[in-house]
Amino acid sequence: MNLLYEKLNNRLQKIADDTDAIFGFAVKDLITGEEITVNGSEIFPAASTIKVSILLEFYHRVEEMSLNPGELLVFHSKNKAAGSGVLKMLSEGSVTMPLIDYVTLMMTVSDNSATNILIDLLTMEKINLNLEQIGLKVTRLTRKMMDMDAARAGHEFLTTPIEMIRLIDSIYRHDKLTPFACEQTLRVMKFSKEGLIQGVIRNSIPDQVPVANKSGWLSGATCDIGLVFQPNRPYAVTVFAKHIPISDKHMFQTISELTKATRFIQEYFEEVSSSTSFGRRVF
Repeated sequence: MNLLYEKLNNRLQKIADDTDAIFGFAVKDLITGEEITVNGSEIFPAASTIKVSILLEFYHRVEEMSLNPGELLVFHSKNKAAGSGVLKMLSEGSVTMPLIDYVTLMMTVSDNSATNILIDLLTMEKINLNLEQIGLKVTRLTRKMMDMDAARAGHEFLTTPIEMIRLIDSIYRHDKLTPFACEQTLRVMKFSKEGLIQGVIRNSIPDQVPVANKSGWLSGATCDIGLVFQPNRPYAVTVFAKHIPISDKHMFQTISELTKATRFIQEYFEEVSSSTSFGRRVF
């Protein structure tokens, strides 16, 4: 680990140490393979970052031609789910959309109703099989979105910062996944998002640098995972927080600290992508 990387590690550790919430960070340089982890094996709620696994399975089905992304599907009131999204506000039978539009809503506005429709279509078993094949041991989809009875019974979808780095890295390298599914997954993850759904990663990166990410949040926890296409030095990053103090009612302090962390990470990769290993800036 070079001294700059060590300095970044120390900065991330300090942020984690100085906050009342529990933070977890994982960063991987996709050129050198170097990694930084802070509480990397700690288990966190995956929240809506689990939707990336649903997206992967969707494109796996499209590739094997067992699913037509243009197939029209009527949205019914029985599929409404609370939380983020727009479908929950629509009238019974008022919208008929192709499946690909439900996918877009799931990823751009984190629509829970659209997500549950896709879970029913794809099945949890098949979605989790992809995660198992990648080698993830903790990360699983265990219930539908906003199923509070299941959540209270302990059926929470969980992950770790390190496992989410492995997922992003596998998509980037097409490791144990097909190129088509990976490329389409990243394409959709790059779609523009707004507000809190945009996530702290995208908010910390210059507009001209592409980012493929998915954020998530629920009561007491928040997270963001992504791939940053920094020129000459792409990297994967995952940030997690849990046990956010009740006093941080709207997560303002937590989001601020996570943003600080992702800015430190981006500043490091901006520096090493424009300099030689001896510290001379040449780009």
